[in-house]
Amino acid sequence: MQNWQGILASTSEDSKGDVGTMLTAAVIGIGEMGRHHARVYAQMPDVRLVAVADSDAGKLAQVTRTWGAKTYTNYVEMLAEEKPNLASVCVPTSAHFRVTQVAMQAGCHVLVEKPIAATLKEAWLLLKFAEISKRILAVGHIERCNPIVTAVKRHIDGGDLGRIYRISTRRVGPSPVRIRDVGVTVDLATHDLDIMRYLLQSEPVAYQAELQWNKHGAELSDGVAALIRFESGAVGVLEADWLSSAKERTLVVTGAEGVITADYLSQTAVIEFEPGERVAIGVSYVEPLRAELEAFANAVRGEGKPAATGEDGAAALRMALQILKAGAKGERN
Repeated sequence: MQNWQGILASTSEDSKGDVGTMLTAAVIGIGEMGRHHARVYAQMPDVRLVAVADSDAGKLAQVTRTWGAKTYTNYVEMLAEEKPNLASVCVPTSAHFRVTQVAMQAGCHVLVEKPIAATLKEAWLLLKFAEISKRILAVGHIERCNPIVTAVKRHIDGGDLGRIYRISTRRVGPSPVRIRDVGVTVDLATHDLDIMRYLLQSEPVAYQAELQWNKHGAELSDGVAALIRFESGAVGVLEADWLSSAKERTLVVTGAEGVITADYLSQTAVIEFEPGERVAIGVSYVEPLRAELEAFANAVRGEGKPAATGEDGAAALRMALQILKAGAKGERN
């Protein structure tokens, strides 16, 4: 790792709140998520997409035709030449630390796709570097911006469910072709681990888990079932896999005064106060990625915080790794 003093000496003096209304943005990694980041930046009225970088020239050509941004096969060269205010890092997890560090060194505020990094040490180092270099580090826990989660949180925070006893999540479906470096717990289940912590506003204290290795070899677990106990006394019940033929994304929150059942895919939710008394919850749809990137851009301007901070990303990664540890031991951890 490079010496921090040398890095900071070469870093721009800009920090949050010191940029103008119009921001310049770049995207590193034009895979499935990176293409969407480029699209949303290009559509935002107060952000200008200046460049994208990817080692695949074919992907770059498509982005140029669609959005007109400059393209680079070397992201370091792109950052040096374009000097964007902010950057989205959408590369494989194993490269999150290296690319995010270089982007912050180049003077960028960074939103890195989840998980924040491959290890907790890497996550901690990114947090320290962001603090020292006065850069915003956001993490792409996009479900925080899902309107169904926003609606559920509104009812929880309003006290409609009373004390929360349990949050149950189910996130299953076919295996994505793009994943090659981390298993289902770190890649997929981190969405729901973050949402549990976000909705409960409480920290986890104990874990139990069962892991499965079925279709993806000994290196990548493709199924997980876990129990997480939080400081508040609530229990998280998590199920995630890359084994199911049909995609499901559900959330059930059980409280002393009622139960909310939500479906991410249909964007529907109901609250049941007692048997037979079911009320539909109103949901106003906005694109989650648009909301996430707008919150990030506003934070760069000094207006509020990102939807998920670097600290939130590190907490979700820690939860995932604790589940892997508990699953490997087959006991409470």
